[in-house]
Amino acid sequence: MGWDATKVGSNITTKKFIEWYLKNTYDGIYEPVKVFEGKNEYGQKPFYVALRNLETGAVFACVFLTKRKNGWVAVKVISEDEGPFYYEAPESFIDVLTPARTYEGAWWRQKCLEKDVELQTQVV
Repeated sequence: MGWDATKVGSNITTKKFIEWYLKNTYDGIYEPVKVFEGKNEYGQKPFYVALRNLETGAVFACVFLTKRKNGWVAVKVISEDEGPFYYEAPESFIDVLTPARTYEGAWWRQKCLEKDVELQTQVV
């Protein structure tokens, strides 16, 4: 669960980089179903990615945590099964996932749903 770093041009957004990273890392194994961009905090920005396993059809979530500095983008991929401490994935994101495979995945999804409700009540 370390960081992968890649040199990128200043004209490439971090979201475009994540799309490229997904294609070049997971093509033929998983397909991205949905990508949700989180808020930048403490120099790190999470991207919530729903991935479909092309063999089984199961759709699960990963947090792609990114850091960008001096022309480099670093990415750390954290599966929902690892219980990432990032809970910004909205209900519309959670809804595209198939049933959780592990307790940790179910717990993470529940925390995201609770945070989504909390955020919606703050807006009202």
